[in-house]
Amino acid sequence: QVLVLTSMVRFKNRYLLTEWRWHDGRVDESLTDSVILGILRQCVAVNFGDIGAGAALSSVAVKYWNPATGLGVVRCGRDVHREVWCCMTLLRDVKGRSVTVRVLHNGGTLRSSQAAALRHSKEAYERLEKNGAVRGDAAKKGSSAAARAIDSLQP
Repeated sequence: QVLVLTSMVRFKNRYLLTEWRWHDGRVDESLTDSVILGILRQCVAVNFGDIGAGAALSSVAVKYWNPATGLGVVRCGRDVHREVWCCMTLLRDVKGRSVTVRVLHNGGTLRSSQAAALRHSKEAYERLEKNGAVRGDAAKKGSSAAARAIDSLQP
């Protein structure tokens, strides 16, 4: 008789809360989470080649994206999160528009990233209201809608 031991290994993720700041200040509603995912895949392939892209891209997913505030939550594997982070930092141009991408929070659980996303989303809507890009009622509605969307995220 042969005794076969199988062990379950949990796949460990990192959740990166990102802020996309467009230099022209316009909001682009055509950017969806699938478009952002395609941009990230292309960026990883350019910066780390086929081997790096193969290792990183199997685990990359955009869990949340809000084009009004430019906030997004990206899930990636723990072993490749630095490569994904690096690619987002090196990203300078999306669809012919100049952009700066910052990672605001790096969390091991979705819950910690949700809390950070709620905090930054509220600040972003306050900033939009202060700059006059959104009026008071629209800012409150947008902030509450974003809060509901962030709370409903599933791993």
